Amino acid sequence: MLKWQFQPVHRSGNWRGSIVEQRKPVTRQMKLSPSLKPFLMDAIQEAYPDAVDIAMKETGLKVSVFPETCHYILEQLLDDEFYP
Repeated sequence: MLKWQFQPVHRSGNWRGSIVEQRKPVTRQMKLSPSLKPFLMDAIQEAYPDAVDIAMKETGLKVSVFPETCHYILEQLLDDEFYP
């Protein structure tokens, strides 16, 4: 989603597919174990620096381009229609 939002001129079907591919197992796991939901945003915030690092390396953008913390809410992250 970071690449999608912060490098819009390079958006592609592959990027959209990657977002969909990452959402599916999380959504599936949430259905199987709804008790995990309260912990999901903590896990996302913990993984966010790695996401920024990957996005920087793949786009060539500077770290200052990206928010310091994940600014998406859980509902956005799991919403099949949400693309920032």
